[in-house]
Amino acid sequence: MACSLLLQENDEFLRLAINAIHLDLTSRNEAFQALALSFVGNIGGQEMAEALTLDVLKLLTSGASRPLIKKRASLCLLRLLRKTPADAPLVVAADTFSPTMGALLEERDLGLLLCSVTLLHGLVARSGTGGYETCQGRVIKILERLVRERERIPPEYLYYGIPSPWLQARCLRALQLFPPPDSATERKALHDVLQNIIATTSAEAAKNANPNKTNALNAILFEALAVALHHASATNTAIAATGPDAANDRATLGSCLSLMGRYLAGKDPNAKYLALDSLARLAGAMPEVLEGVRHHQATVMASLKDPDVSIRRRALDLLFAMCDAASAPEVVGELLKHLVVADFGVREELVLKIAILAEKFAPSMQWYMDVVLQLLERSGDFVSDEIWHRAVQLVTNNPSMQEYAARNVAEALKRGAAHESLVCTAAYILGEYGRLIRAEVPPAEQYRLLHGAFPAASQPTKGLLMTALLKIYLLEPTNATLSRDVRELFDRYKRFMDAELQQRATEYLALAANPQAATASFILPMPAWQIRESSLIKRLQPEGSEAAGEGGPAGASSLAAADAPSTLAGANTSPLLSVPMPGSGLSPALQPGGGGGDLLSMDSASRGGAAGNGAFGAAPAAVAAAAAAPPPKPATPVDLLSDLFSDAVITPSAAPAPAPMPAAAAAGYPGAYPGAPAPTGYPMAVPSAYPGAPTPAYPGAPAPAYPGYPGAPAAVPQAAAPGYPGAPAPAANPFPSPYGAPPAAAPAPAATANPFAANPFPAAVPAPAPAPVPVAVPAPAAAHADPFGDSHFGAQPAPAPVPPPVPTGDVNAWYSALLLKERGILYEDQYLQIGLQSQYTRGRGNITLYFGNKQAGAQLTNVSLVQTVQSPGVAMAPGPMPAVLEPKQQLQVPISLTCLGPFTEPPALALNYGVAGAPALNAMQLRLPVAMHKFMAPEVHIPKETFFDHWRAAQPANKAQEMVDRGAAGPVSPETVQGLMRMLHLGVEHGYLDPSPHNEAGAAYWACGPADPQRVVLCCCRVEANPQNRAQFRVTVVADQPELAQSVHALLVAQLKAAPAS
Repeated sequence: MACSLLLQENDEFLRLAINAIHLDLTSRNEAFQALALSFVGNIGGQEMAEALTLDVLKLLTSGASRPLIKKRASLCLLRLLRKTPADAPLVVAADTFSPTMGALLEERDLGLLLCSVTLLHGLVARSGTGGYETCQGRVIKILERLVRERERIPPEYLYYGIPSPWLQARCLRALQLFPPPDSATERKALHDVLQNIIATTSAEAAKNANPNKTNALNAILFEALAVALHHASATNTAIAATGPDAANDRATLGSCLSLMGRYLAGKDPNAKYLALDSLARLAGAMPEVLEGVRHHQATVMASLKDPDVSIRRRALDLLFAMCDAASAPEVVGELLKHLVVADFGVREELVLKIAILAEKFAPSMQWYMDVVLQLLERSGDFVSDEIWHRAVQLVTNNPSMQEYAARNVAEALKRGAAHESLVCTAAYILGEYGRLIRAEVPPAEQYRLLHGAFPAASQPTKGLLMTALLKIYLLEPTNATLSRDVRELFDRYKRFMDAELQQRATEYLALAANPQAATASFILPMPAWQIRESSLIKRLQPEGSEAAGEGGPAGASSLAAADAPSTLAGANTSPLLSVPMPGSGLSPALQPGGGGGDLLSMDSASRGGAAGNGAFGAAPAAVAAAAAAPPPKPATPVDLLSDLFSDAVITPSAAPAPAPMPAAAAAGYPGAYPGAPAPTGYPMAVPSAYPGAPTPAYPGAPAPAYPGYPGAPAAVPQAAAPGYPGAPAPAANPFPSPYGAPPAAAPAPAATANPFAANPFPAAVPAPAPAPVPVAVPAPAAAHADPFGDSHFGAQPAPAPVPPPVPTGDVNAWYSALLLKERGILYEDQYLQIGLQSQYTRGRGNITLYFGNKQAGAQLTNVSLVQTVQSPGVAMAPGPMPAVLEPKQQLQVPISLTCLGPFTEPPALALNYGVAGAPALNAMQLRLPVAMHKFMAPEVHIPKETFFDHWRAAQPANKAQEMVDRGAAGPVSPETVQGLMRMLHLGVEHGYLDPSPHNEAGAAYWACGPADPQRVVLCCCRVEANPQNRAQFRVTVVADQPELAQSVHALLVAQLKAAPAS
């Protein structure tokens, strides 16, 4: 007994105790046997399973063992079974143990039967039903005994008058692992038992007020329902088959549906949850009975408003499974209403399911576009790229939809506060089909709408916007104002820090100089996409599989039901899923072999197939030869960290040389929308936001580009030009190592004339010279000279002192900047550079520190990072820290953060390291840029009633307010105020909460604590501007957590004071 309480499975002492346990198991004393079995059953492991299984089996099969010992032996054997590795043979074999199992199921003691059925369930769940088929009939007989012979059940096994409810539930659960019985007698007996349980148990549960008895009855009832549904699905006799078995199945299913409908309308949350879950399983396993399930649609939709989040999740699964063409508008409309108030944890799944239903059962293309735009406007943060990609595909392939889509995205942009996904959709559609609405929305107005979203957009989105703005400009090149604005934008981004945007701006500026040639030969319409299956359903499948693994196939079954054809006469027989998927971005005339790649779908297999089918064409001989040769490895990696985090643009003298336009590119380069693919054989930069490049078409081939992908990069020169220190960094690491520039490729002779009059292959940059090796200095003669004069161990010269590290910039400024953005420099000196990238979601944060050794010939040793300031509101778990950084090496250190409560001070770390083996330098204190607003999630479309009720109910202690007078700093525009609020993770939409054109209001939810339950606090903010003087503001922040209100208020006031005039 002491060992079972004090020891663990992996203790070394257990090996010494195995022999003593063996002696107790073989003893004739029942007390010794019981204690030994309890010990093995509690902490038995693999070694015990190998050594003691035979002893346990002897006790289990011995006729002299009483039920007390057999019960313990069966549970002990189950423990040893579970501890056996999955790839190892079981401790018992079905062919030899099946007779023993059958004999155990014939026992009369109900306690022993419970342990035996539990053992059978574990065996069948692990190894399958093979060999244990005879046990199924014995389990059915146990159920018959419990259900029909209640008066013969011993009183000690009655729980509120219910005969051994645990044994009944366990028997029913074990039967779910077996197929329907082959014997007609057993099938009839099982059907009668199930009907008896469903009729009697449901009636007793409905009229009984005792919660304990009700819970026991519900446990038996829903296990019986699961058995009935399992057998009906396995035999597939629900609708079409005939005969006594089919009639029994139909009767059982009818009883199940009626009973679950009654539970759905009831008030018991447990019963309602189980009914929703069972109906979802039924809808997935037997789509033929969906008509009966649809009678409860109103009740299921009402369950979306239930206070219990688990009930809301199950209602969502069931509603998705039972939706069809007739009910889709009502169901999707209800889901869109629920989306505004849904929990953050289910919004992404909810958005995905709405998009699938809208696409599958759309009554019209216009209705589908309206639904997608509502998703983008209401929950843009939770809309994945696949959704707006799919909308773009459908618009491209349906000419009747293009004008409507262009008009509606323009209206959405006019409403302001567009999410980046909506901006990408609008850029694509207006760039391609803005010409169809030029009478209603002139090109200049289209340019203004898209350009308004340009400053806050990410770099891939800016590339897409630049392409769209060029196409809009080509609609009206004679407009002097539009021409000036477009040229100024491209000219400014010729010197931008991002090489991809530099290249785009350079090439687009050249195309804008000759609009006629650009329109005729380069900027061509987007071709229709190739027919493929929607990637949205593929994305939902892993979620369904995971849900099934956690205890039920709700997700997978709902997906199967959604894919099943509708039985209604008015079903949409040609759903939108048959619309073509995207192909190559090249114009049809330029696609060799007519091949095309699936570029908007995230399916890696389709991308690989496109590469293998020759979708990118054949290169000219010279270019093909260059492509076949492996690219030379750079001598040292590239230093892009300063460019990546610098907000300043490069000076005109350092602007990169534009790339040439070879003949192969001149025909097809700009034809793809929205970015031009590089000519075959030339390298293509992959944007860091795209999830990985496709595999090459053949071994040794360069990775293909992404022509036609919205936001695809333009061609990038292979060699580094002035102002562009080398090729872009890989997508997996946004912080390139802080190394010198690599040597450029040798200049190649120009095969054709260069329309940009610049050579993209400058002379090679010589590699940096190695660090000088210090010359050894002879040691001075010692005071006690060596009398032999040939000492071989003279004194070594003292090492040169290592200068202390000196930061190359303002550490506090770096910290302040990182409070408002996700990545940047945390610390840098002459030896070491530390970059930071962060991501936050619902009370959790992940920080990655990028440590880079800047030295060419010296190690950084004894590197350590120790937390010195522990914030009580933040739990920090740093990853392993490398002790040594090799020359020119960069390593990553992950840090996980959990917000536990309010805090005012950020966590701080002490950094120590030495140079070239020298002792560690003085510790440097580094504050992590972690503040309370980092754990907030913006809520753009919060219900107005929720916002103002929270605003009015706030106590003075929960409100932070201050007047801000910028004085001579000048006025600040509403757009700047909105941008500052969004940087603090506040959801803002101009005019939504505050109708005044001079004011801005926004909200966000701050989360803290463990995942379940997690505390969520609403934070509301309002910035009021003086209409006569926009240099004066009143800033008010309200939150139930005073520290949160003070933190957000202080940061917002500081940013308002420091913002430039606008």
